[in-house]
Amino acid sequence: MDHYFHGVVLDRAVDIMVGRAAPGTAASKVGMSFEAVRQMIGAATPADLELVARTHVSQRLSLETFQKPDDIGTALALVGVPKVWSSVFGTAAGPTKVALGVVVTRRNRIVHQADSDPLTPGAATPLSDADALDAINSVASVVQSIDSYL
Repeated sequence: MDHYFHGVVLDRAVDIMVGRAAPGTAASKVGMSFEAVRQMIGAATPADLELVARTHVSQRLSLETFQKPDDIGTALALVGVPKVWSSVFGTAAGPTKVALGVVVTRRNRIVHQADSDPLTPGAATPLSDADALDAINSVASVVQSIDSYL
């Protein structure tokens, strides 16, 4: 999911940087270095401009993660997709964000804390096949729904 949203944000940001799309808001910014701006201004061809923009925006976005619902919403708003959760999920936005947040929290605990069970020190938190499939389906549903909206 993080990879998918990085790709969406990168493509839309590059479109904005090279003039193919309007910025999300007047306050949208990605924080590029002067060197990146200099290279973009000095690009000899549209292809060179796109390559320079893609390189620098990609480097900048590599500092971010787009896993948590609010981070996804903020990133998409930055590139012209405001209020994605309410626009895509309507009244189900809150429960959808909570369900995704539960999956992301569990994923992060697996990756960063060896999935240690806080209630049973030294043991892993139980994870059934059904739990894993529910998590996969939740993420897939969110990505598919947002993708169809974009």
